[in-house]
Amino acid sequence: MRGFLAVSVSPDGPAAARIPHPAALALVADPHASAAPVRTRDGWLAFTAGEPGDHLGADPAAGFTVRLTRSIRDRTADVDTGRLAALLGDGTALDGTALCGLLPPFAAAHLARPGAPVVLTGDWLGLRQLFWWQGDGAAAVSTSALALGALAGAGLHTGALGVQSLMGWQVGLETVFAGVTKLGPAGVAKLRDGRVTVERYASADVSVDAAQGLDAAVDEMAEILRAFHRAYLTDHPETVLQLSGGQDSRLLLGAVPPELRRDLAAFTLDSSGGVESRVASRLAAQCGLSHVVHWTDERPAVGAAAGHRAARAAAAALDCMASPMALAPLALIEADLDQGHRLSGAGGELARGFYYPGQPRHARTDERMVRRLAEWRLFTNEAAEAEALEPDFVASARSYALAAVAERFASYDRDWLRATDEFYLWDRMARWAGAQGTPAAVDRFYVNPLLDRRFVQLALAVAPDEKRDSRLTGRLMQRLDPGLAALPLDSGLVPARLGRPGLATSAAVVGVTLRKSVGKVRQRLAGARRTQLGAADIAARVVAHWRAAPEATAPLRRAGLVRVAWLDELLDGRREALPATVAFLMNLLVATEATELGRVSGTDAANDPAVSHFG
Repeated sequence: MRGFLAVSVSPDGPAAARIPHPAALALVADPHASAAPVRTRDGWLAFTAGEPGDHLGADPAAGFTVRLTRSIRDRTADVDTGRLAALLGDGTALDGTALCGLLPPFAAAHLARPGAPVVLTGDWLGLRQLFWWQGDGAAAVSTSALALGALAGAGLHTGALGVQSLMGWQVGLETVFAGVTKLGPAGVAKLRDGRVTVERYASADVSVDAAQGLDAAVDEMAEILRAFHRAYLTDHPETVLQLSGGQDSRLLLGAVPPELRRDLAAFTLDSSGGVESRVASRLAAQCGLSHVVHWTDERPAVGAAAGHRAARAAAAALDCMASPMALAPLALIEADLDQGHRLSGAGGELARGFYYPGQPRHARTDERMVRRLAEWRLFTNEAAEAEALEPDFVASARSYALAAVAERFASYDRDWLRATDEFYLWDRMARWAGAQGTPAAVDRFYVNPLLDRRFVQLALAVAPDEKRDSRLTGRLMQRLDPGLAALPLDSGLVPARLGRPGLATSAAVVGVTLRKSVGKVRQRLAGARRTQLGAADIAARVVAHWRAAPEATAPLRRAGLVRVAWLDELLDGRREALPATVAFLMNLLVATEATELGRVSGTDAANDPAVSHFG
């Protein structure tokens, strides 16, 4: 099931809320499938694009179990819908241990019987994006924050938009729609009689005893990956590996049993002259993979209108909370690829300290450290240009975003490096990677064994000094496959050497880190941004379309956050915009239209377009 929406109204709740909402139905629908509403005892439901094995029956109002990701699997086997229904039970006692064993991203919706609550639940990390809303006498849960934003009729959340303008993604559980909240890690939303109750099926504490030592942790992490790949590739030999020049996909390849590597399908995305394809091709040749490189700069040119459509669709798929300029070019490429079983490594940065470079080794978590991280790392690459936005919004955005990040760190470890690991896991992964990964999870059988809960627990347990400079992942790669560990990464560093640091390795790591640090300083001083693959091209197409059809930007003028004079200069060609700015503008445009659509189509019994659907 690609999309799901459930609305519940209390006996004395607003009568209009019992009427299926046209705008919400349109927003939750897949581009190629409509969302047909189903009336229930206390409201209505909508499903789009069901999966084989979904349990709907002749009357979904009497009970259903639907899969909201194509792949639902634990470490050793696929989970069918019957077993999934048993894990969810009647909504009162979920099997939290088994649910924690399902690999992110995962989600499902379930109704055990008439009168029971509708249950919406996701993976232990909160990677699959799910949302809920509570109003006065009415509530709703959905896979779409856009749909809930239209239903609620409360407008946009200016503070969250401020975070979006600086970071390009969200932290915590807020969304850009007022009153709409993301379902958290191991979250369970139970909807009945106009109320949504949010619970957890597992603790937020994923810490484990680190006393077993580094070697024992590496051994167990290697066995987790080997066991997964042995079972998964036996069940699905047609699987395709996304192979890059970096560490994460190499860890996956190293965990594939040698007898299953020959002719394993793999592909790499790169542009002509890129280092990714050179490294990946060498790995593929050594392992006998059936490897294809898709050259992004040799694809047919995308016109302005088509680029704009792709970016709009991407913004909607991301619920306006990550970069559509990053997703759109990938979506255009994926349209020509098989959407079957896919092995993807993402999140391995947790095992090598994503935020460690430039950070002191033994600092404590405090306001000064949080502010420095925000200014130098979080508010750089995906920040919209300040001159494009109203000055009051810019000022309030920075204040709100700093407070939001500080609030997140207040609940994390007092050791600064361990706190950055937690922020990476619960915020960057759950919100940035989760937003980008959710469309993949509904398009194809997308699995990521690096997010096995036990694997993550072990990575968190290892001391920061053993993760810094890729020491842990270097040792893990050596344990999995010494031959692959001996080949240089795209950075030029050699995993096998990273795992046993010495003077030469330390000097090489310092050189790579120094180059990155100098680049960061230059980037900050110049106000530059590092863009994702294809983002600049799509952003240029969007601007070209806006210049050809300036009426398309009307929602930006109505939003009140964009400087009209700056927008006029962009449209008449007197200035250009960075891809990060175009990404924020596209998200703002789509989000504004969704809330306006809700106000127009959400009417009361008298059909008054000025009345919110929930009164």
